[in-house]
Amino acid sequence: MPRRRANAAALVFALLVLATVAAFGWAQRLKRDPLVLDRVTFVGTPVLHPQTPVHSFTPNGDCRYDRIRIKFRVTQSDDAIVQVVKPGGRVVKTLARDEFLKRYHYFSFYWDGRERGGAVAAPGRYKLRVKLLGQERNLVPPGVIRLHRAPARPPGECEPDPRPAP
Repeated sequence: MPRRRANAAALVFALLVLATVAAFGWAQRLKRDPLVLDRVTFVGTPVLHPQTPVHSFTPNGDCRYDRIRIKFRVTQSDDAIVQVVKPGGRVVKTLARDEFLKRYHYFSFYWDGRERGGAVAAPGRYKLRVKLLGQERNLVPPGVIRLHRAPARPPGECEPDPRPAP
């Protein structure tokens, strides 16, 4: 009886070692695969000073950083839904629905800080989510979209930038 347990234990140990080696090989393969969503940038528009882009925005109607440009590239072609979400995953705004994203092309989307109902979203951090429909994948890249609250201005009253142009 003890010999049978020893053989079973040795077999279980050998299977665990084999599974560990297989998992390591699979992880190394996944690391070599290119990212599906890469070169993601969030820049407030208009870009008043290209040397120092602003990575947050204040949708208050003063014509300075009222929108954010979301730019990215995909490495696999697919139909997609592009959304702005809260870090918990709640959808704030859908920027594109059933949009064909061709691989190795850059795509730009603009968010004006408004939610689905038209109200200005609360200040805070937001994330980009790209749902690839053909692959049934949800991609959430690192980085956040920062929305700040600034005093509102009457529509159409844009002030020129007080800083000298570079």
